[in-house]
Amino acid sequence: MGQDQIDRVGDAIGGASGGASEAEGRTHLGPAVWICGGLMIAIGLTTSILLLRDFQSDSYLYLAFYSIPANTAISVFPHEPVLIYFGKVADLWLAAAWATLGTAIAGVMDHLVFVPLLNLQNIRAYKRKRFYRKAISWFMRWPFATIVATGFAPIPFFPFKFLAFSIQYPMGKWVAALVVARFPRYYLLALLGATIPIPNWVLIACVAVVFAMYLVKAIPEGVKRWKARHQADTGQG
Repeated sequence: MGQDQIDRVGDAIGGASGGASEAEGRTHLGPAVWICGGLMIAIGLTTSILLLRDFQSDSYLYLAFYSIPANTAISVFPHEPVLIYFGKVADLWLAAAWATLGTAIAGVMDHLVFVPLLNLQNIRAYKRKRFYRKAISWFMRWPFATIVATGFAPIPFFPFKFLAFSIQYPMGKWVAALVVARFPRYYLLALLGATIPIPNWVLIACVAVVFAMYLVKAIPEGVKRWKARHQADTGQG
């Protein structure tokens, strides 16, 4: 699939999603992107506080709320330990349903943010990369089935989100695929918690390990960027 064909596919899909073809020519991000981005950060911070204060909660609303930042495209919140815990204390079907609701909300927010972002004119050069062209050629054969399969399987999901957003896959189909993929995944995770007596401290440790892995990568990179900016400012001074 050539670059012109990829762009035509993106335009066609964008038209079906209602105005996404405009994103192909965007040179800046609209207010919806910044609003959703801000909400993602706010929800993530609030959820962090809830995790530290009340991890023992069996509230379905809390589970739905947690599932939003846990399923955004860029997230440091693992959903697996939390679903396993809820399987120990809650109804399996309700736990899966509320977690899926939060995931659907996250899917809408992701779509509103990353479709315009990945189709900005000044960063769309990645679409000419050979690896991307091969990946998108394969993805476009069965986009809905691919999203469902990879969303259900225990593999990194972000690369497939990237492909879907890069071609402006319609929001309705995107959210539908998420629901079809994630509901059975969440049910099985909750069933695991209901079947196998996994201690709570093990689940908390899993969450802590995930956070630590991100911090190990993020802190040195942040320090490196701060030093580079400081040196640049000093040189200018």
